[in-house]
Amino acid sequence: MKLEVKNYKALDAIYMPFKIAPFLLTLQVLLVIIQAVLPTILLAFTTAGFVDTAIAILNYNQPYEKIYVPLLLLLAVVGAISIFKNLPGIVSSRLKFSLERKLKPAFIHARAGLSFCHIEDSKCWELVNRVANDPVGAIQRGAKAYLDFLRSIVSIVAILWLVAFNVWWTTLVIIAFSIPLLWLAVRAGKINYQASVATRKHVRRHEYYHDMLINRDAVEERTLFNYGEEITKRFTQQYEIARLSLLKVNARQWLVVKGASIATSLVAILISITLINPVITGTMSPGMFMGIVITVFNMVNILGWTLQDATENISSINGYMNDLSAFASLSKTEGAHDLPSCDNVEFNSLEFSNVRFRYPTGEHYVLDNLSFKIKKGQHYAFVGLNGAGKTTIIKLLTGLYPDYEGQIFINSKELREYPLQTLKTLFSVVYQDFARYQIHLGDNIALGNCANENDKDSVYDALRLAGLDDVVSQLSDGINTPLGKISENGVDISGGQWQKVAIARSIVSPAPIKIFDEPTASLDPISESLIYNDFEKLMQGKTTIFISHRLGSTKLADEILVIHGGNIIEKGTHSELMELNGKYCEMFNSQRRWYG
Repeated sequence: MKLEVKNYKALDAIYMPFKIAPFLLTLQVLLVIIQAVLPTILLAFTTAGFVDTAIAILNYNQPYEKIYVPLLLLLAVVGAISIFKNLPGIVSSRLKFSLERKLKPAFIHARAGLSFCHIEDSKCWELVNRVANDPVGAIQRGAKAYLDFLRSIVSIVAILWLVAFNVWWTTLVIIAFSIPLLWLAVRAGKINYQASVATRKHVRRHEYYHDMLINRDAVEERTLFNYGEEITKRFTQQYEIARLSLLKVNARQWLVVKGASIATSLVAILISITLINPVITGTMSPGMFMGIVITVFNMVNILGWTLQDATENISSINGYMNDLSAFASLSKTEGAHDLPSCDNVEFNSLEFSNVRFRYPTGEHYVLDNLSFKIKKGQHYAFVGLNGAGKTTIIKLLTGLYPDYEGQIFINSKELREYPLQTLKTLFSVVYQDFARYQIHLGDNIALGNCANENDKDSVYDALRLAGLDDVVSQLSDGINTPLGKISENGVDISGGQWQKVAIARSIVSPAPIKIFDEPTASLDPISESLIYNDFEKLMQGKTTIFISHRLGSTKLADEILVIHGGNIIEKGTHSELMELNGKYCEMFNSQRRWYG
């Protein structure tokens, strides 16, 4: 199942579950209708039969044995009401399982295929979080709202028929009070959903602070710097802003809607009083009076609570569906889900020709008429201050942002002419904030070559080249040992070892171009120098690009490109740039003491 690009409506909360599990939803509808009829018509008539028979027995007009049949009927209806009250919940749980199995993967698929520009846009990302974090829960709440609405309407129609059959004018009074209650409920639903959207940013913040307070990754610094109290204050502040905002809206709407419900209760009392006269005159039996009074007050509960809540939730799901429409229409990256091509691509050259680029939400060009050329088998270092545009170059190369000006050539062919699966084959990147996958060590590394993940020999070679032999020998189950603390027998390794796992993932990749985007930024200079010495051995004969504002890697490069203001201001070998005595020389001299 795939998420369609269309204008979603509130009724899609019913249509989508029906499309996935038609039998379960149809069964749930039937149970809801039965659940609506039992407490109204059947309960009213069985109550009437029991009360009238009891009165006749007390008046010595009937033998006491006559009470058993109406009593058993009444108990049977009450028992059936109790049984059918729980059955829809059981079916709903089964329906939830079906939705999670089919609907949730569709949302994950849509989310994974989003263009990268949406991921870096905070407003789009808030939309994505609202829609895709719990789609099954949101849609099932919408379906439940419609089912509650159906149950309420069936119950009210049954009650109106019963009341109209005895006192016709009361039907008009009930309808007259129902219309404004429904209008208020619709309005409340819209306002409540808008309020939840407005407070979402505060919710995200207090959730982040909550993670800081309980996450084991931060426990050392939390203990060392004792910042728990300060973060708790910030958590409380954001939590209270969100809570009070929602509370204010909900309280106001609750008072208005439930105030109207009280008026409906008064109407029910009035109707009950008017029915006393028919009982006195003998046109209505006492039992039927009791049955109607019970159903009328049951209707008050439906009008004042169930129907209003259902209508309010339908209005809220309509807001969710508007967001879902916006989410589904977000641009997608063609080939985002494709595995890297199994065909090895021969790389000869890469060239930027007058490339200009600015981010969709940015006002200034990050890259401005950038031109350079990279040849096969050479080592290159892109250096510059933070914000110079180094990482942006990698985002363009890997196809994350195809809307640049100018041209990028790979083997004399424009980069945008390559399918994304080919670009995935060409490049392997070790990022500064590399991922730490809490899965088996071997699987961690095999992710670097998903097109041939069963090649265990290449995994072992990568482990050896990355210097992880000692780590593997210390693990209880070798490369089959799960990393992290999610698994019961998982092992947490050091930061440096995690970094070597990320490097091994790059080594196992058959990509001809290896990119290291500030992979040592979190390390001290001595550890950095040791890792770069390992890089020199690992990358012999390969085309490599080092991205850094720290210059520990530059002596390994065949050519250094100094980027400043989105352009290359200097290029050459280390010795050539030192002789030039320009920006690179200034940067290197300022860091000289780090590397000795």
